[in-house]
Amino acid sequence: MSGEAPRITRLVCVSVNAAIDKTAAVPRLVPGDIHRPEMLSVVPGGKALNVARAARTLGLNACVIAVLGGHAGDWMEEQLAARAIRTRGVRVPGETRTCLSILDRENGGLTEFYEAGLELSAGGWAAVETALRTELTTDQGEALVVVAGSLPPGAPADGYGRLSRIAAELGAQAAVDVGGPHLLAALAGRPWLVKVNSREAAEALGLAEGGVEGGAQAALELRRRGATVALVTLGTLGAVLVDDAGAAWLIGPPPELGDYPVGSGDAMLAGIAAALARGRTIAEAAREGAAAACANAVRPGQGELDIADLERVLPAITLSAI
Repeated sequence: MSGEAPRITRLVCVSVNAAIDKTAAVPRLVPGDIHRPEMLSVVPGGKALNVARAARTLGLNACVIAVLGGHAGDWMEEQLAARAIRTRGVRVPGETRTCLSILDRENGGLTEFYEAGLELSAGGWAAVETALRTELTTDQGEALVVVAGSLPPGAPADGYGRLSRIAAELGAQAAVDVGGPHLLAALAGRPWLVKVNSREAAEALGLAEGGVEGGAQAALELRRRGATVALVTLGTLGAVLVDDAGAAWLIGPPPELGDYPVGSGDAMLAGIAAALARGRTIAEAAREGAAAACANAVRPGQGELDIADLERVLPAITLSAI
């Protein structure tokens, strides 16, 4: 039946390229000048960790499997533990990276500086796979395994497909949010859900990027290539969902735009998972996920949101069959 969804009781978020995410806001960004931020947010980040933090805010249990290094890795674990998020750390040499985003209040532009991730050896990747198998074997609860973000140096090109297959072998579902050639490799693992933005989908699939119609075409192609459910986000136009039966839905557009859009896609995935855990259909869950994305955009910090903001914008988010 269209809209049927798996039962989900918890998230297992796999972050192989974690980062300390810093967001600073300045009145005006001037090259060569000294800037004193009027706002600074620092969170344990990377897309999968953003999903985990947002999900905990929404009341869903989450644990993370994260590649970490050095004192920065220690800080990441401490911060996650403070939010009641359990970590299975895969330790490698070096320091976990820091990524800096600077918001220019005058023009709304965001300038981003992303450090390279930690080198991951073949043994390090094997440890990630072992950690996922151990987590899913130890806790038999119905899990959604989230694999998201870029792959670090040394990781296998088909890594996300391999993690998706492990999830399926052990009775879990996989949700993938990754662009480029790694998206195509992930599709080979036949994940339950693929969530990408329209640009990432068009580039990976060789399609033209073109509004709602283009998003629907991309979502259908993602399903044809292996995803059970496909969600293509369209920015200010909303998002297109193609569910497990091939029915297409338009979600949104967002009723308001915030100053902090980075991490909204991660919050959306967390909102979807939390709604599925409450028994919502796939389409209904996508609508609640869109509200979570809006809530993220109005507050600093990737994956940071307030339930009051979600509840405020949810009534204004539409859901219609295409």
